[in-house]
Amino acid sequence: MNDVVINKMFDTSELNRLQRCAKNKDKKEIIKWGQDFEHRLAELYHKRYKDYYLNEYKERLKDLDVAMIYALHFNEETHFENDKLTDFMNDLSATMRGFYKDNFTREDYVKMLKDDGVKIEGDFK
Repeated sequence: MNDVVINKMFDTSELNRLQRCAKNKDKKEIIKWGQDFEHRLAELYHKRYKDYYLNEYKERLKDLDVAMIYALHFNEETHFENDKLTDFMNDLSATMRGFYKDNFTREDYVKMLKDDGVKIEGDFK
Protein backbone atom coordinates (compact mmCIF):
# COMPACT_ATOMS: atom_id res chain seq x y z
CA MET A 1 0.00 0.00 0.00
CA ASN A 2 1.40 3.36 -1.01
CA ASP A 3 1.14 5.98 1.75
CA VAL A 4 1.02 9.60 0.60
CA VAL A 5 2.33 10.86 3.96
CA ILE A 6 5.50 8.78 3.74
CA ASN A 7 5.96 9.64 0.06
CA LYS A 8 5.79 13.36 0.88
CA MET A 9 8.47 12.89 3.52
CA PHE A 10 10.81 11.29 0.98
CA ASP A 11 11.00 14.20 -1.41
CA THR A 12 14.21 14.95 -3.33
CA SER A 13 15.70 17.28 -0.72
CA GLU A 14 15.10 14.76 2.06
CA LEU A 15 16.66 11.95 0.04
CA ASN A 16 19.64 14.20 -0.74
CA ARG A 17 20.04 14.94 2.96
CA LEU A 18 20.04 11.23 3.81
CA GLN A 19 22.42 10.49 0.94
CA ARG A 20 24.90 13.12 2.23
CA CYS A 21 24.77 11.56 5.69
CA ALA A 22 25.44 8.12 4.26
CA LYS A 23 28.14 9.33 1.82
CA ASN A 24 30.03 11.04 4.66
CA LYS A 25 29.60 7.88 6.77
CA ASP A 26 28.51 10.14 9.62
CA LYS A 27 26.65 7.83 11.98
CA LYS A 28 25.62 10.68 14.27
CA GLU A 29 24.03 12.56 11.35
CA ILE A 30 22.29 9.39 10.15
CA ILE A 31 20.90 8.83 13.66
CA LYS A 32 19.86 12.49 13.81
CA TRP A 33 18.14 12.16 10.40
CA GLY A 34 16.33 9.01 11.57
CA GLN A 35 15.17 10.66 14.78
CA ASP A 36 13.99 13.73 12.89
CA PHE A 37 12.17 11.54 10.36
CA GLU A 38 10.52 9.56 13.15
CA HIS A 39 9.43 12.78 14.88
CA ARG A 40 7.92 14.25 11.71
CA LEU A 41 6.22 10.96 10.85
CA ALA A 42 4.75 10.70 14.36
CA GLU A 43 3.41 14.28 14.10
CA LEU A 44 1.78 13.59 10.75
CA TYR A 45 0.15 10.37 11.91
CA HIS A 46 -0.94 11.96 15.18
CA LYS A 47 -2.70 14.71 13.21
CA ARG A 48 -4.27 12.15 10.88
CA TYR A 49 -5.48 10.05 13.83
CA LYS A 50 -6.77 13.10 15.73
CA ASP A 51 -8.73 14.34 12.70
CA TYR A 52 -10.19 10.87 12.13
CA TYR A 53 -11.05 10.42 15.82
CA LEU A 54 -12.74 13.81 16.13
CA ASN A 55 -14.79 13.18 13.00
CA GLU A 56 -15.89 9.77 14.30
CA TYR A 57 -16.70 11.28 17.70
CA LYS A 58 -18.88 13.98 16.10
CA GLU A 59 -20.70 11.36 14.04
CA ARG A 60 -21.40 9.22 17.15
CA LEU A 61 -22.81 12.28 18.91
CA LYS A 62 -25.12 12.89 15.94
CA ASP A 63 -26.22 9.23 16.17
CA LEU A 64 -26.92 9.70 19.87
CA ASP A 65 -28.98 12.84 19.19
CA VAL A 66 -31.06 11.09 16.54
CA ALA A 67 -31.59 8.02 18.76
CA MET A 68 -32.65 10.20 21.70
CA ILE A 69 -35.06 12.28 19.62
CA TYR A 70 -36.48 9.15 18.00
CA ALA A 71 -37.00 7.42 21.36
CA LEU A 72 -38.60 10.48 22.95
CA HIS A 73 -40.94 10.98 20.01
CA PHE A 74 -42.00 7.38 19.38
CA ASN A 75 -42.03 6.19 23.01
CA GLU A 76 -45.59 5.28 24.01
CA GLU A 77 -45.28 7.16 27.31
CA THR A 78 -43.53 10.34 26.21
CA HIS A 79 -44.54 10.83 22.54
CA PHE A 80 -42.78 14.23 22.47
CA GLU A 81 -43.77 16.55 19.64
CA ASN A 82 -41.40 19.00 17.97
CA ASP A 83 -41.75 21.81 20.57
CA LYS A 84 -41.02 19.46 23.50
CA LEU A 85 -38.17 17.81 21.59
CA THR A 86 -36.59 21.19 20.89
CA ASP A 87 -36.96 22.22 24.53
CA PHE A 88 -35.51 18.91 25.72
CA MET A 89 -32.53 19.07 23.35
CA ASN A 90 -31.80 22.64 24.46
CA ASP A 91 -31.84 21.49 28.11
CA LEU A 92 -29.60 18.57 27.22
CA SER A 93 -27.11 20.91 25.53
CA ALA A 94 -27.10 23.18 28.58
CA THR A 95 -26.53 20.20 30.85
CA MET A 96 -23.63 19.01 28.70
CA ARG A 97 -22.10 22.49 28.72
CA GLY A 98 -22.26 22.26 32.50
CA PHE A 99 -19.60 19.55 32.37
CA TYR A 100 -17.22 21.74 30.41
CA LYS A 101 -18.02 25.32 31.33
CA ASP A 102 -19.66 25.22 34.75
CA ASN A 103 -17.40 22.49 36.14
CA PHE A 104 -20.18 20.12 37.12
CA THR A 105 -19.12 16.51 37.44
CA ARG A 106 -21.05 13.38 36.64
CA GLU A 107 -21.27 12.79 40.38
CA ASP A 108 -22.81 16.25 40.87
CA TYR A 109 -25.56 15.46 38.39
CA VAL A 110 -26.14 11.97 39.84
CA LYS A 111 -26.41 13.46 43.34
CA MET A 112 -28.93 16.08 42.13
CA LEU A 113 -31.00 13.34 40.52
CA LYS A 114 -30.89 11.14 43.63
CA ASP A 115 -31.75 14.11 45.85
CA ASP A 116 -34.81 14.65 43.63
CA GLY A 117 -35.86 11.02 44.03
CA VAL A 118 -34.68 9.68 40.68
CA LYS A 119 -33.34 6.15 40.92
CA ILE A 120 -30.08 5.66 39.06
CA GLU A 121 -29.42 2.21 37.59
CA GLY A 122 -25.87 1.02 36.98
CA ASP A 123 -22.52 2.43 37.90
CA PHE A 124 -21.95 5.93 36.49
CA LYS A 125 -18.40 6.33 37.71
